[in-house]
Order: sequence, then structure tokens, then C-alpha cells
Amino acid sequence: MKSDVTNKASLVRRELEIKRLVRQMEFDRLHNSPVYKNLSKELVTIQQELSVQHELSSKK
Repeated sequence: MKSDVTNKASLVRRELEIKRLVRQMEFDRLHNSPVYKNLSKELVTIQQELSVQHELSSKK
């Protein structure tokens, strides 16, 4: 159970970090770069994983 909480916390931190980086890259007009695209994909993956964890925790 504790590892689930730790994992979720680290995912949330990573999500916030990526959002900040993506926002900065958009501001700097780097939204066509491969790094931006990779970060965007990672952000979607993290958000999906957090959604799954939320669904699992709400079923308990």
C-alpha cells in the first residue's frame, strides 16, 4: 500500500515537472522539437497511469 502512495506521489511530481517544461517550450516556440514531442507523449502516459490508479483506488 505504501509503495502505491509513493509511486503516485512520484508520478504527480513528474507530471508537474513535465507540464512546466512543456509550457516553457511552448513559450520558447520549441513545440516542433523531438524533445517536446517525447515529453508530451510521456505526459499522456503518466496521466493515463494516474487515471488508472485513481480508478483502482476508488474501487477499494
